[in-house]
Amino acid sequence: MKSLKFFSGILTFAVLLSGIGCSFDKREYSKVIVKPRTHEFTVRANGEIISTESAPVQVGGNVRAEFTIAWMIPEYSEVKEGDIVVRFDNADMVQVVDRSLLQLERQQTTIDNFINSSFGERIQLGHEDIRVDGEIDIASIYTLLDDEVFSRNELIDQVGNLEYLRQLGEFVQWQIETHDRRHDAEIIRLEANLQSTEQQFETQQETLKNMEIKSPADGTFIYGSTWWGTKYAPGQTVWRNSRVGEIPVKGKIQARMYVLEVDAVGVAVGQEVNMWMHSALDQKITGEIVDISHIAAPRDQVDPTKYFTLSVDIDNIDADLMRVGSTIEAEIITGNLTNAYLIPQQAVYIDKDQAYVYIIEKNQEPKKHFVTLGHSSPTLIEIVDGLEEGDAVSLVAPDELPSS
Repeated sequence: MKSLKFFSGILTFAVLLSGIGCSFDKREYSKVIVKPRTHEFTVRANGEIISTESAPVQVGGNVRAEFTIAWMIPEYSEVKEGDIVVRFDNADMVQVVDRSLLQLERQQTTIDNFINSSFGERIQLGHEDIRVDGEIDIASIYTLLDDEVFSRNELIDQVGNLEYLRQLGEFVQWQIETHDRRHDAEIIRLEANLQSTEQQFETQQETLKNMEIKSPADGTFIYGSTWWGTKYAPGQTVWRNSRVGEIPVKGKIQARMYVLEVDAVGVAVGQEVNMWMHSALDQKITGEIVDISHIAAPRDQVDPTKYFTLSVDIDNIDADLMRVGSTIEAEIITGNLTNAYLIPQQAVYIDKDQAYVYIIEKNQEPKKHFVTLGHSSPTLIEIVDGLEEGDAVSLVAPDELPSS
């Protein structure tokens, strides 16, 4: 009896050991069975309606200056030509203009004082010139008298005095010429400074006149955007010719869509787009992609998420319904397939530009098969050649499958 129990225990242990040994060698692969399918590849997008033709609302004039926006009419307001839509803060410019006006008055006073002072000096030099000329005439008379009237020494003194007066006359003439040259040069300098200040004053007055921007046409006022895509708002600084807004031409519109960089697989020019405005979700709008940005970029400075920007021509424009600025949800159709073989992206591998998959054979072992790819999306990919219906495609590579 004991022998029978012992033999039964050994047999049970052997069976368990055999089962455990089999579990060490067994591998199971997650797989997908290839079947022909009809599928529509789509990519989600969002965006807004923009104008393709508009009247610009921009900072005018020829002034190189900064302007700080103080007020803007609410966006999407209906305006008439000539209505004020933007005002700038003019407090600093008013002070600058006042200082320039005071400087102009001071410079003009400086010129007037200099002219009066120079005129007085010129009169004194003129009187001195007349006096010297008179003395020269008198001295010349004495030198003509003979030695019977004056002694020889007196005549010699008169000749010396006459020569001195002539030298003095030449010196006075030099002083007059020097004074006139200095006077003219100083007047040129002072008037140049005055002219420069006058030009600055005129520029500042021109700037002051541009502290308001008026609408160039009837229509809806739309805010302009900065380089980073954010809307202009009060408190921001702009410069000459900055486009702070626009008045769109009615009916001249286009859709601008944004697609996440990771979702833009298969998106191309010419593809069909189905759109729905948030203000009219019950109405489907169709269009076609006409342009795609070359690189993905963030939409603003805060969120680093990158998007591709798409331009979409709208098929049938309803100018009354489709307003510039209206937000849109969209579905881009990147491909329509019938009887196609589709497998998950994770099942496809690339080696030196050659795609391949692992097909699980009848012996449950995976074998590499090269395939030709077709349409794709972030999750699915079409296999054009290399698979047959019923093939079991492994979702993991053999070296990625953990041992049991």
